[in-house]
Amino acid sequence: MSFSGFWRGLWLALCCLAAAACHSDSAVPPTSAAHPRPIRIVALGDSTTEAWEGNAERVYPERLAVALKAHGFQVEVINAGLSDTTSAQAVARLDADVRRFDPDYVIVQFGINDSWIDANEGRTEPRLTLDQYTANLEAIVSALRSDGATPILMTPNPMRWSEQYGAELRDPALGFDFADPRGINRLLDRYAERVREIAQRENVLLLDVAARFEAYGRIPGRRVDDLLIENDGIHPNDAGHARIAEWLTEMFIAELAADRAPAPAPVARP
Repeated sequence: MSFSGFWRGLWLALCCLAAAACHSDSAVPPTSAAHPRPIRIVALGDSTTEAWEGNAERVYPERLAVALKAHGFQVEVINAGLSDTTSAQAVARLDADVRRFDPDYVIVQFGINDSWIDANEGRTEPRLTLDQYTANLEAIVSALRSDGATPILMTPNPMRWSEQYGAELRDPALGFDFADPRGINRLLDRYAERVREIAQRENVLLLDVAARFEAYGRIPGRRVDDLLIENDGIHPNDAGHARIAEWLTEMFIAELAADRAPAPAPVARP
């Protein structure tokens, strides 16, 4: 081979290597920075969150996912609701049902079961005291924040009397007012207020479902019962879940839009 032929061959070899490198780069999967995972949201709650037979056709976690995707957000919403559970049981299952998913946001709603009196079992006090309820919610908030997740507290939705729930609560010693449509909320109101206090003290995002449901019921021609399953009085119906999803969507849009906003340019100093 001549001297010029040697350099021509070397040049061709280098070109082939460059082409191969380019082809190899194009086959590399997109980086996580260019294609981040969807925003992961976990809904932690009781039967007012869980999708179970007899509940609303579409509970709020499902509706929230659809709504946020319609607004252009890539999200994954995991329903970690479990019927007939309290905040104490939520603490016990936090690792298995929430933290293992490495969520970005966790919606937390408990209170109805915590404040409930099992009078049919001869009990006269709530399942969990206010102090126990407070400690559990604070523990959940602390654990989530230590993981880098953002907690969102929701007050429990208000209840209304029904034949299905209430007969065992008629003992006058329990102090429930059956003449008041809101009488079944005698204890639940205190637990809802405690959620508000925790949210303010810990600087946690809050969706005050209790207050919003009651405000809806004060509009002429509307009732809180319209947001609850008929003859149930406790669980939100499809209209109730649609409202909760709507309010959460508004909150998330504001939160996620703030995350998308570019950082302010540095101020030039003389």
